Amino acid sequence: MAAQAATGASGGAATGRRWRGRPAALALLAALLTCCVRCAEGVKPSNILLVLVDDQDVELGGMTPMKKTKELIGEAGATFVNAFTVTPLCCPSRSSILTGRYPHNHEVRNNSLSGNCSSVQWQKGPEAEAFPIYLSKQKYQTFFAGKYLNQYGSKSAGDVGHVPVGWDQWNALVGNSQYYNYTLSVNGKTEQHGDSYEKDYLTDLILNRSLSFLDDRSPQHPFFIMLAPPAPHSPWMAAPQYQKEFNNVQAPRDGSFDKPGKDKHWLLRQPVNPMPNSSLTYLDNAYRKRYWEPPTLLASMFSSSGQFSLPIDKRQLYEFDIKVPLLVRGPGIKPNQTIQVRTTFHRHSCFYL
Repeated sequence: MAAQAATGASGGAATGRRWRGRPAALALLAALLTCCVRCAEGVKPSNILLVLVDDQDVELGGMTPMKKTKELIGEAGATFVNAFTVTPLCCPSRSSILTGRYPHNHEVRNNSLSGNCSSVQWQKGPEAEAFPIYLSKQKYQTFFAGKYLNQYGSKSAGDVGHVPVGWDQWNALVGNSQYYNYTLSVNGKTEQHGDSYEKDYLTDLILNRSLSFLDDRSPQHPFFIMLAPPAPHSPWMAAPQYQKEFNNVQAPRDGSFDKPGKDKHWLLRQPVNPMPNSSLTYLDNAYRKRYWEPPTLLASMFSSSGQFSLPIDKRQLYEFDIKVPLLVRGPGIKPNQTIQVRTTFHRHSCFYL
């Protein structure tokens, strides 16, 4: 739920500085990958891992539990302090990530089929130009696992047999975020899951499948992995070992807490109604031990982050709904460095405008 625009980056806590730079639209991330493609002579394409987490927050302390994430990615690379979604709504935002287009261009209006979320029209149009297609043409080995689009797998839009072009390995959740009792499309075949933590917990399952993909892939070509766990989206089912964490933590009592709007016009305007930290440790260890050559670019993009007694859900273009964490680590990205998203993904995937 987060195609983003970043205005700059900062390094880890060592500098203590907050950087503000020239705006660079992270919503154009996919667009940079879908441009005409060629690799610079003598330059080896980097492996790329993109972790897309659903509904991560900045303003209310959503990164507080993510110490390993900040250490392994942000402190070893760059942390963007001004990253924003193009829209706080799931399907339009994810569609922007996949295509590099703003919602008014890819025409995904909401999370419904009638709103163009994973509809036949979407599949024949914007999805047919999504960035994995171009990575595949560059001989990237591509892997997807987790939540794709809210209406993915709908019977009237191809059912689970629809596998978007460009993906070599496909493990997509049917429908919206779930942790147990869900259905996957595994390369176009239905796979049902139950309520066993060891066998079915979705966040762990997609992590393990990504590691299997790394074991089985050809070392002759670069890889692109996109992991899209449901965490920390509702229904908020933490793994058993984390369920008692933060029991005594409450929402920050800032100026927006318990401040409802009172006038009738405000009320009428109201709408109708984590990849866990440990997973990144496993991934980091796997790359360091086995797949560090060629260098790997590791990016952790998070979803949008209610304040002012707004109903549950995030659909407003206020900063607390659209400001998100963004961390990047990779070759050529020095710790505590200010960078632009454009130069990072553009250069490391060997895509040129």
